[in-house]
Amino acid sequence: MRVGLAVSSNKFTGAAAVAEHWCRALHSAGHEARLLFVAGANLERRLINVPWAIPDLVKERRPGDIRSNIRVLRRLAEGSDVVMTFLPHDHFEAVIAGVHRYAPLIRAFRNPRHLRKDPLHRWVAHQCSGALAPFESFLARTKQLIGGGPTDSFPVPVEDRFCPGPDPREARQLLAMDRVTPVIGMVGKLAQGRGFKMLLDAAARTRNHCRILAVGHGEFQPSLERHSQDLGISDDVTWAGKREEDLPLLLGAMDAVVFAAAGSDWGHRAISEAQGCGRPVITMPVAGVEDLVRHERNGLIAEHPQGIAGAFDRLIDEPDFARTLGRGASEATADRRFEAIGRRLATFLEEFSSVDRSPGWRN
Repeated sequence: MRVGLAVSSNKFTGAAAVAEHWCRALHSAGHEARLLFVAGANLERRLINVPWAIPDLVKERRPGDIRSNIRVLRRLAEGSDVVMTFLPHDHFEAVIAGVHRYAPLIRAFRNPRHLRKDPLHRWVAHQCSGALAPFESFLARTKQLIGGGPTDSFPVPVEDRFCPGPDPREARQLLAMDRVTPVIGMVGKLAQGRGFKMLLDAAARTRNHCRILAVGHGEFQPSLERHSQDLGISDDVTWAGKREEDLPLLLGAMDAVVFAAAGSDWGHRAISEAQGCGRPVITMPVAGVEDLVRHERNGLIAEHPQGIAGAFDRLIDEPDFARTLGRGASEATADRRFEAIGRRLATFLEEFSSVDRSPGWRN
């Protein structure tokens, strides 16, 4: 089976990270897959010299760029048994390119905002043969939008490097941090509404003195720094910046990882990466976390900053319980590793690739 994946992005984040991970997952399961993406940023640098990575899409500044991308998408379809798109823009251009006339078109919806029901979006969605969603509670709306057809939910695969590492105290020592003080942390973009303000509010309410490890960068950092000063905890906050290579070590240094808001992709990759490292996750009841976190089995679900603070205090006060949650978190990711997701994804896609596409075929 030959799978073509297309995402109109040049940055390794959000939907592009999902597309890249799913392409790797299909290869891990022994299938042929190619990823078409926009050249010119960190996604291209990440995939340099990777044979299945095709940076042939361009940023559209002129009408000729649109025509070029349509031609590239059509070539991808001509050499594929199934084509997948991930964002409204690449989905729309794939339809304009007639991709669905060459191969079944599968849309991976990654954000509730993309399930729009205006006439244009309904028409584009109806050109799909099937669709994928990030979590189960998303499926009914997804199936309704595309007008029926097979749907399924798939998590983002977890890289093997996200695995249980050293004891948190040892990890903190490797990072030149205080070994003793408990650490509560979060990973994500430092943007308004992404949960970092809630992390600071919760840390200020804990009974146990703790350090806060904020991993990420963004335009909201100055405001968050002022907020930590207002709370009187600025000396306890470490702003680690955006990290990639040593992210597993940073997660391993945390006694608990907070997940308080969804990012641009609702697959909640940050939860799975923390769980892969054996870290208990304290999460707000955001849609989709129920597919990843089982309360008091591999994490804790809290309702507000005081609830997050109480959950963290419980983990510190009950170390055996914290270790049990950590083991449960690591075990929960066993079926989210690359080969397992690749096999599941291939089984879903093979249903479409087996369609007899004689000349003039269209779905």
